[in-house]
Amino acid sequence: MVTSQNILYSASAIARVLNVAASAVVKFDVFAKVVWVYVKGQRPQFLSKKLFTQHFVDRRKAEARGLTVTRHAFESSHFTVRNELKGTSYQVQAIASGLVCECEDYKNQVRFFGRGCCKHGYAVLAQLGFTDLRSYLASQA
Repeated sequence: MVTSQNILYSASAIARVLNVAASAVVKFDVFAKVVWVYVKGQRPQFLSKKLFTQHFVDRRKAEARGLTVTRHAFESSHFTVRNELKGTSYQVQAIASGLVCECEDYKNQVRFFGRGCCKHGYAVLAQLGFTDLRSYLASQA
């Protein structure tokens, strides 16, 4: 189950950030601006929360690269984003206040952050010529 804490901070995320096996992450605690991490065989360390936020975005951008985006012929703000490897597709709508997707990741981000951009959204942004949500939102103002 996704919570407000584990959407960004999890043993899996820590393992990816530190490039270690997830099973090596023994314990972690989230504080105001840092995450305290203990990895088996290493000294405990503090990692910046900003590092996790950037990892969160970078991971979705990387996953977006393998997706196929098709713009709807009669609704230019509607897109179908398909993952050929998984055989899945999601509908994404580009609106002035951001991108709206029907996937669970997007719904969780909206639930915990108030807005979101999933891998499907990043695939649409790339199709539209944007590298990030902020630049898309600035173009809509």
